[in-house]
Amino acid sequence: MSHYWGCISLSQDFDARSVFTAMQQSMEFFKSDAHVDYQSPEAVLANDIQFITPESVGQTRVCRNERFVLVATCRLDNRPELAGKLCLNDADTDYTYLLEAYIKFGNDCVKHLVGDFSFVVWDTHNRTLFMAKDQLGIRPLFYYQDTQKLVFSTTMQAIKAVITPVLNQRYIAIELKNYVQDYAPTFFENINRFLPAHYALADTARGMYETARYWELEAEDISGFRNEAELYAELNRRFTEAVVCRARTLKNVGCQLSGGLDSSAIAVLLSRNIPKQRLHTYSFVLSDKTRPYSERGIDEQGTQQAILDYAGLLPQNHHKIEDFHFKDVYEQLERTHLIMGGFANSDCLWQDPLFMTASADNVGVMMSGFPGDEGVSCSGSTYYYEYFGNLDIPAICRFFMKYPLRGPKRMLDYLKARWRGSLVKGYDKIQQDRNLLRAGSPWHQQLKDDSFLFYPTFKKWFKQQITRPHTCHRTESEGAYALTHGMETVYPMADIRLVRLAYSLPVEMFAPAGYNRALFRNMCKDILPDAVRFQPKFSGAMTLAFAEYWKKKNIEDLKNYQITDPLQMMVPDKRLNADAGLMDLIMRVNYYYIDYFVNKYLPPETD
Repeated sequence: MSHYWGCISLSQDFDARSVFTAMQQSMEFFKSDAHVDYQSPEAVLANDIQFITPESVGQTRVCRNERFVLVATCRLDNRPELAGKLCLNDADTDYTYLLEAYIKFGNDCVKHLVGDFSFVVWDTHNRTLFMAKDQLGIRPLFYYQDTQKLVFSTTMQAIKAVITPVLNQRYIAIELKNYVQDYAPTFFENINRFLPAHYALADTARGMYETARYWELEAEDISGFRNEAELYAELNRRFTEAVVCRARTLKNVGCQLSGGLDSSAIAVLLSRNIPKQRLHTYSFVLSDKTRPYSERGIDEQGTQQAILDYAGLLPQNHHKIEDFHFKDVYEQLERTHLIMGGFANSDCLWQDPLFMTASADNVGVMMSGFPGDEGVSCSGSTYYYEYFGNLDIPAICRFFMKYPLRGPKRMLDYLKARWRGSLVKGYDKIQQDRNLLRAGSPWHQQLKDDSFLFYPTFKKWFKQQITRPHTCHRTESEGAYALTHGMETVYPMADIRLVRLAYSLPVEMFAPAGYNRALFRNMCKDILPDAVRFQPKFSGAMTLAFAEYWKKKNIEDLKNYQITDPLQMMVPDKRLNADAGLMDLIMRVNYYYIDYFVNKYLPPETD
């Protein structure tokens, strides 16, 4: 994985090389194994590369031919398929694969790619810039444009180094109201996130800029499978493939082992497919110090140990993370500012101690079970929405015959949810209680709450969940923190081949069968021990076991912080209540975080 950055001149009066030094200096926080760049008056492009995959050590020059220049952050997971199409071999880097794919297929190159990627290609002959991002937005790409230049980077720091960032008040208002952010907006009005599953072409000679979506999650033809047994066999094949292809690294392999189904299954598959000496697992756990702060006082060490024993993993390669390494909340905020560029929705600073621990074990890739809950391992509890939403009368009749009492009640619940437009009853009241936006703000009328929207069919809900902005925002943030510790994050449960098959299945395969998450639990029959496979989804433990300790410590650190609210957007300052629930703690702490970052870019006026 790597960072890249650059600038394209859109005016004859602007020399793109004028921003090179400032952008390069802004990236000094990132320690790369190789720096490569291309510079001309029309364009500068730079790649700061870390050697993570075996072939990446060969990328010591900028990837180009006599016409095209490419910079990228990429991990291609269908290299064998691409090798045949492009006449390449295992020794060629992912950068070479991308460039050759672009040369052969043009804009359609992205339709042939499976993996995590964002990249740009500069055409030195036609003075056009091609930009693209993977299907779910795992890898970052930000951009800024004015009349003189188009600036792009995988980190906002490089862009902020050459522009004056403008605070995005709409974005801030959405955060204060605890609403859902869209894909593109950032903390800065003039810096945008490139959209997942899109490409763009900027023609500097003609002054044109156009974008296009190249991928949608659509069902594939599964008519060739004769029964559910064959479908489960294919699901397992693709799941295993998704794990194994992402273990490609010249370093060790890390796996986040929360104790949940997804990460446990990934850890077991890794134990069967790579040398166990190379596999390290990481778990957040409670300690004597943090347990008193936890409302339930439990973690998942029992399940974690069960997986270690079942898979025969090396005890010395299992690492427990019990606390954060930051001395106080202000050091933590500065870390966020460095890596994320400001306040960021779905900021994954909480993963930083895990990545820091893994860096000492020479880990090159860190496996995660996200976004399993949003897709392949979802609960399936509303599978019957498919019948009601499509008015499938025969299916509805079968459903009522199977569940003569529950069936009509489920339909009534469906109609009520459809009428109120939300899956969660009373959520509007919860949102009102959590609101931190000042009364009288015009944003109250301008913003719409898209949290927990109602979707008329199960398939529409599934598609929205796996492709929603949170998937992009979280993976992008986790990857940014991990990269500063010399590794990349990878997500087998986001493999589009696996996700597409799950989306194509009959909804009955998701139906609870005395247990929820039936599809994934059934998939894991030969992967997980039954004691883990049938454990309840909500045991009371949290992935970040000491989350309550962390937030309550933040509250203590912030007790003397004075809200200034220079934008006049926040409710009047209220002291944080350390006895509040975790979600309320997060909202209240974010209230202070936002004020802290606003003041970095818009200091309060003084008399």
